[in-house]
Amino acid sequence: MTASHYQSLSPLTWIAAAAIAAGAYAIGFVSAHSISAAEETAPPVYLIVSSKLLKPEAIGAYRDAAGPLARAAGLEVLARASRDQLTVLEGEWPFQDGVTIERFHSMNDLKNFWYSDGYQKAKKLREGVAQINFIVAVEGAPPAAQ
Repeated sequence: MTASHYQSLSPLTWIAAAAIAAGAYAIGFVSAHSISAAEETAPPVYLIVSSKLLKPEAIGAYRDAAGPLARAAGLEVLARASRDQLTVLEGEWPFQDGVTIERFHSMNDLKNFWYSDGYQKAKKLREGVAQINFIVAVEGAPPAAQ
């Protein structure tokens, strides 16, 4: 459309167009705000990993590829311990390997990261470099009512 076409529109048409645009903006804002509020109330998720490095000198490529993706998804490493740093209070720890505990903002954030094309490619870089005993995701308890 040309500028002359827009100039020929009546003031009522401009007002209607402005009202539609304002409504669309408001709906988008409310929707985005609702999603953000829902994500803010979602419990955090804890990823518990037991693994053993088979080739410590080769894990750098995986960390370089996966690290930025995980951090962008909200990764926070809470604890990391080798086997000799673990304290088994009851039962047995059947692995000769350590454990890492990570936190993500929500299960949705974790799954979006985990199943992303980028992470699926990065994950291939640890094949033959690390032996994974298990990786489990656990949602945190909801916040206590105040």
